[in-house]
Amino acid sequence: MQERLEAFQHYVEHHVLHHWGTPDAGTHADWLSSLGHQGLAIFHFDAVMLFVVALLLVAVAVAARRKIGRVPSGFGLLMEKYVVFIRDEMVEPNFGGKGQGRGFIPFFCTLFLFILLANLLGLIPLFSCATGNINVTGALALVFFAAALGATARKGGVRALGAAFMPKGLPGPLGPIMFVMEVISFCTRTIALMIRLFANMMGGHIMLYIMAAMTAIVGSLWASPTVLVATVLYFFELFVAFLQAYVFTMLASVFIGMMVHPQH
Repeated sequence: MQERLEAFQHYVEHHVLHHWGTPDAGTHADWLSSLGHQGLAIFHFDAVMLFVVALLLVAVAVAARRKIGRVPSGFGLLMEKYVVFIRDEMVEPNFGGKGQGRGFIPFFCTLFLFILLANLLGLIPLFSCATGNINVTGALALVFFAAALGATARKGGVRALGAAFMPKGLPGPLGPIMFVMEVISFCTRTIALMIRLFANMMGGHIMLYIMAAMTAIVGSLWASPTVLVATVLYFFELFVAFLQAYVFTMLASVFIGMMVHPQH
């Protein structure tokens, strides 16, 4: 039993370290090597998984473009509904109303699909969950950071950036204080986006790892309850994969809209 507990601890620690982005990513793929598929262990590196997600995004874009100029059906109809959803539920409500923010639709469509595909691939045993790595979510947060500042500057230059961080109508002495507070608030939003996605994806996958390890520890006689819990957690993680992609994209659209159109 002690050996099993030590193996359990070692197993979970490897996955926790991997989610924190250490160079230890490949060591927990020994089971692939034991099956004679050592080459498949490359899919446990998040850099490889990001490349796989990028390829899938390209494939989705190519498949969607094949339906341009035709009556949409099947996958083309699904993608049309998806784009309309992003436009009507995220972009226009946060960018000033009907017809506003059309240039941001491709950005948010890509952002949502990127996060969703990374989340879903992480639920396939062969692959790792790239969004469970804080370095990846940090990079996504930096993309939001750059998009927010770039969009605001493009709209009105330095004056628009000043308006985004300096509310109108303030008494003179409060101006510098509010400017500092708004800058801190903007940085806090960026960090919150990074931590929220990372923590939710990491937490769910760690629970799945624990259930899988417990199944091996308790043996086949008592494995049924842990297998049942793991199955329920797995389907819950499917829901979380969609939810976290939606939350990240929705919050990004709200925050960018607040800067581009501070009057709204």
